[in-house]
Amino acid sequence: MDLRTALVTLRLRHPFGLSRGTVSELPSLLVRLDPGDPDGAAADGPDRRGLGEAAPVRYLGQSAAAAAPLAVAIAAELAPEILTDPRAITAAGARMRELAPAHSAARCAVDTALWDAAARARGLPLAELLADPDVLDRAGLDRHVLSATSGAAVTSYTIALDELPAMAARAAAAAHLPVLKIKLGKDRDFDRAAARAVAAAAPRARLRVDANGGWTPDDVRDLLPLLVDLGVEQLEQPLPAGRPDLLAALARDCPLPIYADEDVQGPADVAALRGRVAGINVKLMKCGGISPALAMIAAARENGLRVLVGCMIESRVGLAAGAALARLADEADLDAHMLTRADPMPPGSQERLAPDLPRLCGPGLGVPPGALPADGDPEPARVA
Repeated sequence: MDLRTALVTLRLRHPFGLSRGTVSELPSLLVRLDPGDPDGAAADGPDRRGLGEAAPVRYLGQSAAAAAPLAVAIAAELAPEILTDPRAITAAGARMRELAPAHSAARCAVDTALWDAAARARGLPLAELLADPDVLDRAGLDRHVLSATSGAAVTSYTIALDELPAMAARAAAAAHLPVLKIKLGKDRDFDRAAARAVAAAAPRARLRVDANGGWTPDDVRDLLPLLVDLGVEQLEQPLPAGRPDLLAALARDCPLPIYADEDVQGPADVAALRGRVAGINVKLMKCGGISPALAMIAAARENGLRVLVGCMIESRVGLAAGAALARLADEADLDAHMLTRADPMPPGSQERLAPDLPRLCGPGLGVPPGALPADGDPEPARVA
């Protein structure tokens, strides 16, 4: 199948800081998969083209530019018939890993485009297709395991690391939202002050903390009394990745549920976290798309772990894919549409802060395949 790519720049509404650094814009690769019908659509049927996105996982050394040739190479080996067979879509992951072993975001772009096209060919929203027990069975996944939750109802909103007045101001602007995620991991004194400032600015919000691996065990033990006092309900990736033994030791005595993010990249990493953490953060870009995300969720359920569906800084394409999985998750952190400005894919970035999941109406992901910009075209969609 043919694949068209477009490299875009996603600009942040505010500086986005976490323990690894601060950015004001990030590149992303959008793709459109064409199964070969004239003009991308059957004369008597729906548009069967599919959209996907590769928002690179920078801490894994990925780039959006490097994703483009890898995604094209993967798509060139796919036959249009794959769209009729969910098991063939999930099985294609093995070949994708051979072609792009170190670039999960490139694999994600193609895998997402396959599922988008498959849903469009059936005239169904992707979320509805993934809710079909027969589809899950035919994809080789246990539908009962994947139905073990009522689903995530709202998204959290991120207060990124910044100067204290800026963090407090953003928390005040988001104080009406039900859940705020605070990025910490700078140093103990700053983190104490930031947590207090956000809690004071948004006294009714439920608070979660994400250190992105920026703390030591001593940092966590020192900060925990304050976090508990402030009512923080969840702690995400407090320690650097690669030491699940330290994470497990911390979790044993921690009064807050700990979720792993950087420590769980794909389905193969899940079982090792059984009994060590309370849950995992499933991100399409780091695991390689919808197919491995479904496998991660199933593995989490089998190992007694909760599921948080998260995102990178992504366009409406990646966000819609994440939202399609929200029914299978316990919680969602899908807020990039409120963190960016001038997202090039419709309906564009959203200035209004709201807890609604970024689901879109229509078949597949709900983003029109024809909306893919020309490569490098900076013209934005309207701001909702």
